[in-house]
Amino acid sequence: MQTDRIDVIATTISGSVSDWQKVGGLEKEFRKSHSGELFVHIVDSHADALRKAAQVVELGGRIIVSAGGAGTFNSVLEGCCAVGRIPEEMKLAFLRKGSADLIGKAMGIPDDLEAAAHVILTGLKREDFVEADVIEVTGKSTDKRHIIGFGGVGVFGDTPRFTENRFIKYYKGFLGTLFGDLGPFLVGVNLALLKYHLDTLRGRASRYEIVAGDIVLPMKRYVSTIILNGDLGEDFPIARGMPFGDGEMKVVAIRDMGAAASYRQLISCWKGRLSRDSAELGVTALKSPVLEIIPERNWPYIVNVDGLILWARGPVRFAVRDRVKLVSGRQENKIGRLTT
Repeated sequence: MQTDRIDVIATTISGSVSDWQKVGGLEKEFRKSHSGELFVHIVDSHADALRKAAQVVELGGRIIVSAGGAGTFNSVLEGCCAVGRIPEEMKLAFLRKGSADLIGKAMGIPDDLEAAAHVILTGLKREDFVEADVIEVTGKSTDKRHIIGFGGVGVFGDTPRFTENRFIKYYKGFLGTLFGDLGPFLVGVNLALLKYHLDTLRGRASRYEIVAGDIVLPMKRYVSTIILNGDLGEDFPIARGMPFGDGEMKVVAIRDMGAAASYRQLISCWKGRLSRDSAELGVTALKSPVLEIIPERNWPYIVNVDGLILWARGPVRFAVRDRVKLVSGRQENKIGRLTT
């Protein structure tokens, strides 16, 4: 095991136009404060990021910096899981170079490349880590996948259909430039919501049952079911104050109450009011270490694995299965523990 080795895995597809320019400066910025082994791996897809991470772990690398968005980070995580259980001494850092940088923000990592490299290296030296649960996603018709962050089915499941495409670099790059980090994601959510209501009119929106431990939510049409394993901050304030290593998931099921209501539900979601307005908005929020989504019909549907697409057919199960250390910049930024 090489404790002073750092591997940076960066995707060229992630982020706004300004984020694309960060790739060329990665090695320079990390070299400023790191005298040990440093390898910068530039990859062109999430699949390549997964393969490179698996290779790094197999060669003994135990510190990986993911330079991209949520999809890149979870691809790197998946690569760490490819060798079996995540090595106990594994540390992952999220360098914000993409859209949906929610985990990076929650860890206190700045958006500026120079500052981000400094904060990550300082976090490693100070052993400023956040223990994070890893959620495993399994189903009869799916590959096994893993999440840190959020996942979902329904509208949140369909969102990557509109954000992960062959024009991804330009689509997300220019939307990110115009509307900020969450621009591509918010556009994707609105397109997925429109698709959901069109499918409902055509009789193609399936009902499903939700089983979370001993709690069973009946077979109904749900606009979306959102799964999170920690507080992702003000940009996605659904699991306020919940540690990433809680041992449970936050599950939010949003019942279909019609097209007009769905937009009010979406707005309440972004403003963190779903729990407060739960009765009015048809929302059920709960916590559980396990969750099963059981569709009424055996139709194919998408599970969102924090920005990546997982096609499923039939029941899908989510469960807290592992844990990993995330590099934090909270001490360096003097922001302390997040309490948003």
